[in-house]
Amino acid sequence: MEGKRYDTPKPVSAGDVVEVQIESVGGKGDGIGKIDGFVIFVKGAQRDKKYKVKVVDVKRTYAMGEIVGEATGESAPKEETPEEKAPASEEETPADETDDESVEDDEESDEEE
Repeated sequence: MEGKRYDTPKPVSAGDVVEVQIESVGGKGDGIGKIDGFVIFVKGAQRDKKYKVKVVDVKRTYAMGEIVGEATGESAPKEETPEEKAPASEEETPADETDDESVEDDEESDEEE
């Protein structure tokens, strides 16, 4: 009967990105979560946190995954978006340059007085 258990379709495939609640941490430090009862080991994950995980390998009885971000939920998306904010900060750079120009304009006004 156990042989049939392993023949059942797995709820994840390599390359899938899924949200996983980490229930515990294994002896090697990997977070342990489950999707539909199927165990997923997540390197570097912390207990009681939920992550967006990319499945990198699927075995008969478990999968291995890597963290790609915080799971969507309460306030997690705000913490998840530093990569999205990086281009925004680059956009702010020209605004900073504009501020410098306005300072130069102020200096010119001072000289005219």
